[in-house]
Amino acid sequence: MPDTAGARIAAALAAAADPSRVPAGAVAPHAVGWATVDMDRALLDLAGDLGIAPEAFADGVACRALGARCRVVEDSLPGGLSLAILEPATEGRLAATLARLGEGPAVVWYTTDEASDAGPIPWRPGPFGLERHVPGDPVHGPHRLLIRPGAGTIAL
Repeated sequence: MPDTAGARIAAALAAAADPSRVPAGAVAPHAVGWATVDMDRALLDLAGDLGIAPEAFADGVACRALGARCRVVEDSLPGGLSLAILEPATEGRLAATLARLGEGPAVVWYTTDEASDAGPIPWRPGPFGLERHVPGDPVHGPHRLLIRPGAGTIAL
């Protein structure tokens, strides 16, 4: 399979659905996040590779858990999953991911059920609602984030 954005996202989705990677309390994958050092370039590249109009991407609430600003397009991937493009806004986890792994799919958000609300890591605002890291995941990624049930937070 060629090394296109679509192929790399498909591989990330397949890994996200692997039962050994699905975090406890997760219901299903909700979105994939593409890490980049240049959001404008990545948006145009991904839009072209995936057949998405660039203007379909909207500014999302910053992902505080990763230290990133986001552009989001809902229901754009197979299975109705969403896509977020993330660029570092701090020297946080996303910057560490880019330094170690380079650009590409670096995050999967999972919806959760009500029973998974308790946990050692606090909920923080993110592009798809309140989110938190899966305990024990590496700081440098790839990242798995749980989304608390409720409405999303895309800023229009």
